[in-house]
Amino acid sequence: MVATNTTVNRDNLLTNNDIIEEIGYGGLSGKPLKDRSNEVIRYLSEKSNKSFAIIGVGGINSANDAIEKLEAGADLIQIYSGFIYEGPSLIKKINKELINL
Repeated sequence: MVATNTTVNRDNLLTNNDIIEEIGYGGLSGKPLKDRSNEVIRYLSEKSNKSFAIIGVGGINSANDAIEKLEAGADLIQIYSGFIYEGPSLIKKINKELINL
């Protein structure tokens, strides 16, 4: 199961609401949904007793973010926005930190 994708929730954004309304309310990805994604992963992992694989997605911009997903119960991670903003070196950084664990 992929947990999660984008959100239409706009809580904790710094952008003025008038600007958001002008842009539109499409799906938001990346950092703003990191914590909620971790909550969903933790919930699915605990409630299912790990009976299916969970792919953690949402707000992975650093090795620490990836580790948080795994600690929440993700079996794998998938990176979208973080890869765009941080570049391919993010994969190397994540792998190095996982080896150090």
